[in-house]
Amino acid sequence: MSANVERKIQRGYGNAERPLTRELWARDSRPAIPAMRRSGNCDPDNQHVDFKRYYDEAYFARELEKVWSKQWLFAAREEDMPEVGSRVPFDVGPMSFVIVRSAKSDFKAFYNSCLHRGTQLCAKPESGDTIRCPYHGWEWKIDGSLRHIPSHWDFTAVRPQSGSLRQVKLARWGGFIFINADHDAPPLEEALSVIPEHFKEFHPDERYTAARFRKLVPANWKIAQEAFMESYHVLATHPVGVPFNGDTQAQYDIWSSEHGHVGRQVTPGGVPSMHAVPEATAAAAADAFAMTMQQWHYPESELPKIDPTRDVRAQLGDWHRMVQKHKYGREVNLPDAVMVDSTLYFMFPQATFWLSESLPFSYAFTPHATDPNKSYFDVRMLLPLKKGQRRQSSPTVEVGSDERIQDRIESFGYLSQIFDQDMANMPLIQRGVRSADPARHHSQLGAYQEAIIQHWNEVLDRCMGA
Repeated sequence: MSANVERKIQRGYGNAERPLTRELWARDSRPAIPAMRRSGNCDPDNQHVDFKRYYDEAYFARELEKVWSKQWLFAAREEDMPEVGSRVPFDVGPMSFVIVRSAKSDFKAFYNSCLHRGTQLCAKPESGDTIRCPYHGWEWKIDGSLRHIPSHWDFTAVRPQSGSLRQVKLARWGGFIFINADHDAPPLEEALSVIPEHFKEFHPDERYTAARFRKLVPANWKIAQEAFMESYHVLATHPVGVPFNGDTQAQYDIWSSEHGHVGRQVTPGGVPSMHAVPEATAAAAADAFAMTMQQWHYPESELPKIDPTRDVRAQLGDWHRMVQKHKYGREVNLPDAVMVDSTLYFMFPQATFWLSESLPFSYAFTPHATDPNKSYFDVRMLLPLKKGQRRQSSPTVEVGSDERIQDRIESFGYLSQIFDQDMANMPLIQRGVRSADPARHHSQLGAYQEAIIQHWNEVLDRCMGA
């Protein structure tokens, strides 16, 4: 089990020319933010994970009861519901909830089920002064209180006190909306752990969903999520990134408490991996990084002229601040680490937030309604709001299990190809865990690079009562 002590393990692999993340952060050209000063409190020791949890139907059923019904879940963003009365469904396996903007600054969440005969009340984003069942016309106000029942004379047992929609807990942070079906659950703040402190200067509440897709993944939700919890796969899955992303120098931290579990993965940008050819230089890495960012995000901006005799990451940071000011009219004074690195925060069980101006994403992973061999991967691009811009979400593009993301959405540019590379692994993993030798039916995880995967499965074991 995890221990809140530091174990003697090698924490990355680098050298003087290709430093570890912590060394790069120590020489940042800007003052450090809290995220850069903090390290985790937990080193797991759980390198063997039983493959059965990725496909077993009995495990899947218990998981819905023991995990998904009792944890804080990232369900929506505030801009998904721009007007009072706007609402969206949120599906978790066979469960479904409806989230409503019930007042200008208030949101509520209810079970997405009519109290009459169970009809789903909200199947897609919609808006209105009331919530009306399409089957028999039962109707509720947007605060969930009963408004009208046709032929109410025949339903004398249903009164205002008993006829309100069944509510679940809802809490917010940074423009993100979370729900929890367990009325006895501890506050959201405990589940978020260090995230609000670390993101304080990043202001996720001043962003909006500029693009979004939801991919049906032919793999269990844990397999889908674990694909993003380590940089170890970069060499084989994304080899084009090796010359300018320090995957071997990545840093992993875990913060564990009684009611909160957060993992952080940081892959430094603008520095060659130790897997890169010996002649790869930091200046060439910076050029490749800037070109990649320009192709995806800043096609109208000139590339920086990197001086190899100066700190190349500082030059990248300055260039990125300049193009941000040009594109969004905002002054960004965050460290080079936030401008250049890929920093992902995982919040148990299914949310991921990027502390990154280069890749400003959020992820959500949710189970399929009936099949443990399938799941959903929900990706949002969260861009800064321009002055006077209305905060409203882009529609969600649904991507089928056999469809490529790059064929369905243009907003993510070349990054869609990167996501497709990740998704190409999913069916191979799902089939592979089922076909493993019964006498050795478990993974062999890395002590450091796959620590977050280790810890997530430990926490799952605790939730499941294993």
